[in-house]
Amino acid sequence: MAASRLTLADELAEIRAEIARLQQRETRLKALAETLPPIPVFRRGWPILRKEPAASSVSA
Repeated sequence: MAASRLTLADELAEIRAEIARLQQRETRLKALAETLPPIPVFRRGWPILRKEPAASSVSA
C-alpha cells in the first residue's frame, strides 16, 4: 500500500471541497424535490389484499 503524499492541510482542503460539493448537490436535489409532483409511497392495491379463508362449519 502506497503512503499518502498529502499533507494534513491538503487533506483538509480536499475534505472541505467535498463537503462544499455535497452541500451544493443537496441544494440541487432539494430544489428538484420541490418541483416534482409527490410520488405516493404505496401503490393502490398494494399490498395485495387476500380474502380470508372461509370459516369452518366445525366449531372447536
